[in-house]
Amino acid sequence: MPVAKPKFDLPEEFRQLALGLELPEVELDEMSVEEARLKSEAGRSALFALKGMPNQPVWFERFEQLINGGWPWRQAAFIAWASMPKNGRIPKSQEELAKRVLNLTSDRAISTWRKKNPAIDAMVAVLQSAELWDHRADAFQQLVEGVKRAGTDYKFAKHLEMFLRMTGDDVPTSQLVALIKRKGSSGPREIDDDTLDELAAGVTEINQGLAGEEEDDVSSG
Repeated sequence: MPVAKPKFDLPEEFRQLALGLELPEVELDEMSVEEARLKSEAGRSALFALKGMPNQPVWFERFEQLINGGWPWRQAAFIAWASMPKNGRIPKSQEELAKRVLNLTSDRAISTWRKKNPAIDAMVAVLQSAELWDHRADAFQQLVEGVKRAGTDYKFAKHLEMFLRMTGDDVPTSQLVALIKRKGSSGPREIDDDTLDELAAGVTEINQGLAGEEEDDVSSG
């Protein structure tokens, strides 16, 4: 199953809910709204001050993308941090993230967010596949390099096969057989000339493949 390209936007139906969870100190610590807002702003400013610095978090780029997608900053920071491999997370623990980065007294708020807003864990799961897309261009480049070597090195034949299937120039025999059965079931009067040419080419390819397999069997017998 293909991996979908990550989208960082906060779904519209969860926006109001997410905003309502952004000042957890009011409920958990009985802090005034104004005091909680000032504390949140202090933490946000401290995190953005790390941009471009040697100690900028490795997840900072994802954090910014989430912010641009409409996520409140604290939830965006948690999602970006949680989507990283465990051995690459800085800070190491959720408790440290809550206190040192989110400027919270504990990580209780994070647990509350995750219970009340299912979009958070869903986004973490989506972003955990983001690295596949980060290296997509590299993978295609390596595929092309393998295709170039396929003519002189049999070990790269699979690269050529994959490339031709991706471009639609190589159709597996099983698909051709299915096409022939599907097109042929309606009778010749309902098949146009282009389709007949397509079927004929498919039959020829199938026959050539079968003949090649028979020759291989004879030579190896």
